[in-house]
Amino acid sequence: MSENVQSVERALDIINTIVAANRSLSIAELSQAMALAPSTIHRILQTLTVKNYVYQDPQTKRYDIGPEIVDISSALYLRYDLVRRVRPYLQELVELTGETAHVAQLYGTSAMYLSQVEPLSMVRMFTTPGSVAPLHCSDVGKVFLADLPAARVDEIVRKTGLPARTPHTLTDALALTHELQRVRRDGYALDDQEREMGVRCLSAGILNGAGKVIAAIGVAGPTSRLTRERVAEVSAAVTGMAARSADELIRQPAHAEPIES
Repeated sequence: MSENVQSVERALDIINTIVAANRSLSIAELSQAMALAPSTIHRILQTLTVKNYVYQDPQTKRYDIGPEIVDISSALYLRYDLVRRVRPYLQELVELTGETAHVAQLYGTSAMYLSQVEPLSMVRMFTTPGSVAPLHCSDVGKVFLADLPAARVDEIVRKTGLPARTPHTLTDALALTHELQRVRRDGYALDDQEREMGVRCLSAGILNGAGKVIAAIGVAGPTSRLTRERVAEVSAAVTGMAARSADELIRQPAHAEPIES
């Protein structure tokens, strides 16, 4: 095992030990619990403290979970809550369209799929939750790009480029700009075999109370079944479900509070 990997494992063990104790711990207590030298514990704690993963009380000198861990926990809770509350709408989309339904969120310069519901048909689209898609050539990605300021879109394009995934991928910045204008006008984004040949996908944004996109909901299917003639019908179902999902989330906003055991 390399020294770097060992350091990461020990850092995670320190965090887990503090969480399990449910109270602040001293270096001596951590050393005893983990069977590591106090000097080793102290060195790792210094890094974790700088990164705000642990917090040292200036008076007691004891260590507790830091604000970064709290922020991560809150984000994960909100993501879980979003999936739980949107899932019935995914199931309804499957029933309405006969295609695989998915929900995704913006993840840096990519879109991350959070959940999907599949139809009973023989030909189904599989998108593993946690997998990511490029923004410029995916339906969910275009939803997020269309909601971002032009300067941020330009920054992302400069950073990631517009690599071709299929012959249909938009690889020209001006063409992408025009496509995003269409997304804003029509209220939905289309991936017309731009990421994978033989696959067509449509998504719309789920908006928060301020009118900003917090997630994208949509469907994916084989072009043989999700034909261009069906785009109008399916896009109406997708945009309608996005609006209903938004109403649900706005009516009962999530609160990232600790879950009682």
